[in-house]
Amino acid sequence: MRKYTDNAWFSALFLPLCGLLVLGTLLWLNPIPADDTATRYAPMAQAFAEGDWLYAFHPHSGVFFPVLSGGIAWLTGLDGFRACQFAALLLWAAAAVPLYGIVLKLWNDRRIALLAELLYLAASHLQRYVYDGLRDNGRSLGLCLLVLGLLMFYENRRSWRAVPVGGVGAALLTMLRVDGPLIAAAGILCFIVWDVTGNHRNLLRCAALLILTTVLISPQLYLNYRWSGYPVPNSRYSLILEHLGIPGWGDGI
Repeated sequence: MRKYTDNAWFSALFLPLCGLLVLGTLLWLNPIPADDTATRYAPMAQAFAEGDWLYAFHPHSGVFFPVLSGGIAWLTGLDGFRACQFAALLLWAAAAVPLYGIVLKLWNDRRIALLAELLYLAASHLQRYVYDGLRDNGRSLGLCLLVLGLLMFYENRRSWRAVPVGGVGAALLTMLRVDGPLIAAAGILCFIVWDVTGNHRNLLRCAALLILTTVLISPQLYLNYRWSGYPVPNSRYSLILEHLGIPGWGDGI
């Protein structure tokens, strides 16, 4: 059984690694960034690499992708656009691994899981996000991690391994897209319901999940608090709260 598991996960990692090599080579054929990359993500990555923190972050864009792409630019010396492409490439390839785990848990067939992983990697629409240097594949990674964590927890209500998987997934969703916090909240609610019903109201795992997610997104909450006066994951939520007449915790910038 151990040998089968090791071989299965070796196969799951082999396909994304091949995708990294192939698509990473083809990236150099696209010298033209998408509009969002040219006007936001690439300049922010370049600013992060140069230590210009005020220009490196924006209340609408989150902190994760600028840190990832900016870190790549700083480490490799690539320009902002190429750094965004490679950041998108890493997110695209990484999402294939939890997707494999999801399909393997649902169908319990390694061949079906490998086929699902192959179809994901072959999807041209997702590859286009990589070519353009966009952050959208990060949402796929966050969603796959969150769903995999939910399946692990549903399968074993006393599992602690589901906590970091689900927490990282919820944090990625929250930090990458404006609709991400809503999806993350729905997933966390499922964790809470299953923890209450399966562990006799012992909410230690849910508490750990909430603490981990909050810690991971705390830089984004803090930056939005400094910008808008509201400790929210995206500045658009502060506009909604302000429209509802809910006062902020500070004046913002």
